[in-house]
Amino acid sequence: MAYDTQQSFIATLQVPNHNLHLLGTLHGQPVIVADLLGSGGFYSGKPQTRDDSGALGIEPHTKGGVKAPLNLYFRHTTMGYEIHIKHTGRYDRHRLAKNHTGALYARSPTLKDPFTFTLLGPNNTVVTGGTLSKAHTLITLKTHNNRYIGVKRDKGSPHLYLGETTENHKMIFVLSVIERNVPY
Repeated sequence: MAYDTQQSFIATLQVPNHNLHLLGTLHGQPVIVADLLGSGGFYSGKPQTRDDSGALGIEPHTKGGVKAPLNLYFRHTTMGYEIHIKHTGRYDRHRLAKNHTGALYARSPTLKDPFTFTLLGPNNTVVTGGTLSKAHTLITLKTHNNRYIGVKRDKGSPHLYLGETTENHKMIFVLSVIERNVPY
């Protein structure tokens, strides 16, 4: 039986011809958007805003140029993989979690109830650090809520987010391993 450290690794997730990174890196800090999730009634007050700099997003290379990929730490647990940001800056060591809109974002590393993912290869086979035999592997990500990760839009924001979607809208990523058998 392999220990969690032996199954853990540092890697990047990429999408051909696109940058996949935190919105603050893609568009500059801070990324302030209108939060239009209301009750559906009339509201005449000042629009509410939120900072989406820590949200995981995607943008075509043709729009923003080519940026360095985001390094991620895939921490193996009995429930699946916790994904942590492993990139110098404000969100280093933060975990990926979802916000109230279902978008993935960087959250405190001391998160009480971690959000976990299953890595799925071709034909929906489960992929772990021990089964990754190539430096680059095509994968999809499935959350512990049995939803997939794909591109989504949020009301009030012009940006493309990564978040929970249905299987029909899941995204295929290129997982590129940088370092294996990495302790937390």
